[in-house]
Amino acid sequence: MEHRPPEQPFDADRRRAREKARAALRSVSAGALLTVLKLVAALGTSSLGLLAEAAHSALDLGAAAVTWLAVRTSWRPPDADHHYGHGKIENLAALVETLLLAATSLWIVIEAAERLTGSGPTVDPGWPSFFVMAIAIAIDLRRSRDLARVSRSTGSQALEADALHFRADVASSLVVILGLVGAWAARRGGPGWLERADPVAAVLVAILVLVLSWRLGRSAVDMLLDRAPAGIRLRIQEDLAKLSELVELPRVRVRQGGDTLFADVEIALRPGLPVAEADRVASEARSRIRALVGERSNILVQLRPVPDDQAPLHRRIAEASAMEGAPAHDITLRTEAEGIHADLHLELAPGITLEDAHAIADRVEARILRDVSPVTRVDIHLELHDEGAEPADRLPPEVRARVEKEVREIAARVVGAARVHDLLLRRTPAGLYLSCHCFFPPSTPLDEAHATTDRLEAALRASMPQLARVAVHAEPEGTPDSR
Repeated sequence: MEHRPPEQPFDADRRRAREKARAALRSVSAGALLTVLKLVAALGTSSLGLLAEAAHSALDLGAAAVTWLAVRTSWRPPDADHHYGHGKIENLAALVETLLLAATSLWIVIEAAERLTGSGPTVDPGWPSFFVMAIAIAIDLRRSRDLARVSRSTGSQALEADALHFRADVASSLVVILGLVGAWAARRGGPGWLERADPVAAVLVAILVLVLSWRLGRSAVDMLLDRAPAGIRLRIQEDLAKLSELVELPRVRVRQGGDTLFADVEIALRPGLPVAEADRVASEARSRIRALVGERSNILVQLRPVPDDQAPLHRRIAEASAMEGAPAHDITLRTEAEGIHADLHLELAPGITLEDAHAIADRVEARILRDVSPVTRVDIHLELHDEGAEPADRLPPEVRARVEKEVREIAARVVGAARVHDLLLRRTPAGLYLSCHCFFPPSTPLDEAHATTDRLEAALRASMPQLARVAVHAEPEGTPDSR
């Protein structure tokens, strides 16, 4: 079996465009044939009903030609001047067709009123006129089904308008036939009022066309004015509300452009959600919307961070700072009489000026005070964010032995002998770096272990000013030494 690669979106659009254009061209050919036949029959019988039908078919021909040009253009992708594509040209074509039909109908009504008052030529229908109308009905039925089939498969409003139009043409043709039968009967000894059957039929056709024009015009104007399709916005909202990561109900805007539905969705997520997870939520939202509205859709999902009032204060402060583009660390909180005071360090890019750094700090402070309600004061320390790794060298053996001895003596006084192990010492441009592990009983509360390691770090810095950085890791007794 031959393997075919999956159809690309652009190729699918072009295929649908060719299918629509072929259907519209068949409609143009049928319209030209009917216009000629009805005009010849109308001139031969002086029937206003037939003349109305001929004018109707002539306008059908023009409208079909406009539709053909529209569907040949609407598939084109967005360009520098049409960022949303060319789909609305179909809606414009449908509106033009509506205006033409309405103008023709009004002219028919005026002409029929004159004939009902007694003026105008005498109608003398013969069998050719009935034959022409029978052909017209057969052609309209066929092209209506053809256009309806293609409009369903491609979603074309212009072809759907034409299909509806030609279904109404069948009804109008039947009314014209009744008018011709009345005129024929009157010419052959029937009641005199049957002479009025032809203009009455013309008025009925005009009214039918006006009703059709109103429906088509309203639909075209709705799409040109970006009116949302009925009910679709609420359905999208209800379906997206099932996403567990959402903080609040999503905001949804939809509009129709040609055979494409455009949906703009704003989803509220908590600020700390990782980028990859947020992208997954957006992708799932797009999939859910396409399942509701179909593949002929253009969906834009915007993610909006919303502070979580139930999150821990440290996380809320870090998220507020990150939303201003400045990561924060070493966040400490103090509870005082007037509220909670926050102290934090901002990481700023190297090369930034003091003025710009201070402006960023002001924005971070303002956002924290606005979004993190318990905080009433914010103190910010400015630091440079350096992603480079600093060089670290091993100490000479005699220096290392002397420093390790001093560290163990200090640790024995603070936490007890033999509790500190796995010492790591390195020389850096800023000074000595020290890392070590400290054993605690497994049942020790975390806050107690943390307070003890803080005391040890403080004692080491106080006694050994050459230490630039100290890191003490609390570890439960019995854990294998893996370093």
